[in-house]
Amino acid sequence: MVLDPICMLLEVKNLSVEFEKGSKVLDDVSFDVKKGEMISLIGLNGAGKTVLLKTIVGLIKPVSGTVKKHTENIFYIPQKIDLDTSFPLNVEELCELFGAKGNYKKYLVSVGMEDFLHASVSDLSGGEYQKVLIAIALSRKPDLLLLDEPVSGIDVVGEKSFYSLVSDIKKEYEAAIILVSHNIHLVMNNADKVLCLHNHLCCVGSPQDMKGREQFKEIFGEHLQPYIHHHDHVH
Repeated sequence: MVLDPICMLLEVKNLSVEFEKGSKVLDDVSFDVKKGEMISLIGLNGAGKTVLLKTIVGLIKPVSGTVKKHTENIFYIPQKIDLDTSFPLNVEELCELFGAKGNYKKYLVSVGMEDFLHASVSDLSGGEYQKVLIAIALSRKPDLLLLDEPVSGIDVVGEKSFYSLVSDIKKEYEAAIILVSHNIHLVMNNADKVLCLHNHLCCVGSPQDMKGREQFKEIFGEHLQPYIHHHDHVH
């Protein structure tokens, strides 16, 4: 598919999702994604972050609003993937199953996993497994990569290394990335745009813009520490 001249990849307009009638998980959410953008999607637990990603890829149907995709080349890596670890599968076999045939090895190198080709998937750490999944995604040359809390289960040192890797991926492959994260400090260092979600979009802007937003301070506090969100203000 030929992309728009302005390289718009995704337009989300007035999106609402509800699982129980009258109780909206997402309420009138609108934003867009352009080629090469690094977007951090932040919010407290239950804010609707995972629901938003699943709605973008079509796993959840909205009650209203639209998701307009200017590309179908979107790769979604969920927060948790159920894999039967009792099944004897190594990294090479996993890549052969889900990656671009014969094109994944250079991407394993780019994520530092080239020495794990014959390692059993069940023996990988959480961080190693996420890197393999990203290599698979890159082998399919996505225009848009959706990462749902990819650093869960990774230690602090590994987390910083992972964010650095994701930043390099954006620069080298020009893929747009929507990254769900709870680490606000790293979000501020790596994103082009931040979406602050609490069922609705509380605020949207660059990391520098967000620091001065009252809505952002309400949710994450003066020292960027999360606390309970109160709906006593007007958005």
